[in-house]
Order: sequence, then C-alpha cells, then structure tokens
Amino acid sequence: MQTQDLYNERLSRIQCAIALQPTDRTPVVILNDMFSPAHMGVKMSDFCADIALANRTIVASAVELGVDGLQLAVTDPRLLSMIWLSKVEIPGVDLPADSLWQVQENELMKVEDYDVILNKGWNYFYADFLQNRLDNLMTKLAPTFAYIPKGVEYCIANGIVPIRGGHAVQPFEYICGGRSMNAFFKDLYRMPDKVQAVFDVAMTDIMGSVRQQLLAAKPLGAWVGGWRSASEFLSPKLWRRFVWPYMKKLAELVIELGITPIFHLDSNWGRDLEFFKEMPKGKCLMYPDGATNIFEIKEVLGDHMCINGDVPPALLTVGTEDEVYKYSIRLIKEIGPTGFILGQGCDIPSNAKLANVKAMIAAATGK
Repeated sequence: MQTQDLYNERLSRIQCAIALQPTDRTPVVILNDMFSPAHMGVKMSDFCADIALANRTIVASAVELGVDGLQLAVTDPRLLSMIWLSKVEIPGVDLPADSLWQVQENELMKVEDYDVILNKGWNYFYADFLQNRLDNLMTKLAPTFAYIPKGVEYCIANGIVPIRGGHAVQPFEYICGGRSMNAFFKDLYRMPDKVQAVFDVAMTDIMGSVRQQLLAAKPLGAWVGGWRSASEFLSPKLWRRFVWPYMKKLAELVIELGITPIFHLDSNWGRDLEFFKEMPKGKCLMYPDGATNIFEIKEVLGDHMCINGDVPPALLTVGTEDEVYKYSIRLIKEIGPTGFILGQGCDIPSNAKLANVKAMIAAATGK
C-alpha cells in the first residue's frame, strides 16, 4: 500500500472512532516521546538538543511499531514551561545525558502578579513572565516553533496521523504551576474572588491565543488538558467554580474551530465524569492517564465520547507480554469496539519493555 493510502486509511479509522462510528479494527494512538529514544538507540541528551532528530526518532519508532497515530509528532521538553510556568531541567545540560527531563516547580509567580493580570491583562503578564522569569524562553524556542510544521509534514509523509497539534490550557493549570501547587491551593481559600477575577480576565486573552494558534495549525485535535485541576485534588465546590466552566469554554471553542478537543486528563477525574456529557456527542476524545478508572469512564461516557487508553505505564514496564496483551484485549472488548482507541495511559515510559509495547499494539492490529 502506498504511504498516502496508508495515511488516509489510518486517518479514517481514527476519525470514525472519535465519531463513535464502526471501524475495521481498533485504532492505536500512542505518546512515545519518552520511549522513542531508547527504542531507536538515540541518546536522550541528543534527542532533547535537536528538534529535527527528536521528530525523526518519534516517527521512526511509530513506523516500526505500526501504530495508526501519535499524540505528539514533535516535542521539545522546554515547551512544558509554557503551560506550567516552571523551569525544565534538560538532559545533557542540567541533568545526566541519559536521564529524563524534569520540571522544577517553584513559586515563580507571586501574589502581586494577580494585580498585574487584572490591570494589564494576561498577555502582558505571560510575555513578561516567559522573558524575565523563564530566561527568555520564547527566543530559545523560536527554532522549535519554526520546525513544527515541517515535523508534522514528516509524520504524515511516513503514514502516521498526528492527532494533537495544539493545546487549550485553562487558567487553573497555568497559575497553579507558576504559583506552585501548595501556594495556589491556599489562594483558592484565602482570596477566591480575586482568583476568579484573574481567571476571567485571563480567559479573554487565552481564548484569543488558542483561536489564533489552532486556525494557523489546523490540527485534527488539540489537548484541553487537566493535571492539577483533577477532581481528586479539589472539593466539588471549588472544582465547579474554578475548573469546569473554563475547561468547557475552551473545549467549545476548539469544536467551533472544527477541531477535536482531546481531554488529556492526568490524575483521578472519576467524581465529575458526568459533567463531560455537557459536550456534544461524538466530537471529543477522552484521554486519561490510568488514575481514572477507564471502565467507569466507559459506563458514564461510553455512548457519548471516544476513549483513548489506557494500558498502565507500570504494566508496560514491569509486566509480562502476556499480561499486557490480555489487558489490551480486555480494553478492546469492554471499552470498544466502537468509540475506542487503544493506547497507553498518558505516556509510554522511557524504560518500558519493547516486547510489552508491541504486545499492546498486536492486540489491536493482530501483528
């Protein structure tokens, strides 16, 4: 089969799954940025230093594994600083060459910054923060941003579907990372009205930036992420005030632009799954990390939203091939066959066993 035909077949398979329509088989979409260097014999420090090498490594791994799509075709660990407002330590620079990048969360954002946002807007604060507290980050990332379109084209040219091509981050996640989790959660109790006012001001600029970013990239999907904002960390009262209204509004914007919101949800969101029924049927992708019970997600949202997951990273690392294969088959039968995309929970670990990753994929492809 020609590569373009293979790409079209895989794209159709993924799109049908998202739309809750039957597919010829369960599609497989993975996130392999941590795993691909070890898989392809690339030193992690080299992977992090060369955006083109990282792209080629991720795609080569996906091609060798025979998956349908990737959550990320192009990655630079420093991009994490843009959504967590935290410094990232890089292998070969701040860390040993063969280690994994590490987010260093500190209280880089101060209480006084709330007034800066209220008086001057989120865009002013954000640009100043990236420049002066994250060491001129945007200038350092300029080569990465310039390369990303080429990296997406390279992925497609190799027959792999890049399903995520942008993000829509709610104010909670930005500010929690910048303030640090401990300080920010205190803010939610000590000054809730001010925090909400900051969120509301920030959303105007964030919505504009998301619209601009996604219109330029025109991706299949965009992450509408939740990490620190998970149900397990917040009371229902706080979650319903500071998380869901903003997450929903961003997801609705993504849909308005003809793009699939990918709810990439780390930690346990089980308590509030019913809220996701407020999104239109067959338009979103639920992508948990394993902490939320995927069988509970199926029970609540299975006839409403496609689910992507959820082979546990621990199982891929310390389990056996047989255990991985059996669990993957169970997912296909009980979460699928429609409205389901097989993959790992969150990210394939850097030390996952290759045989186990192949066993997961074989459960869907038969190869």
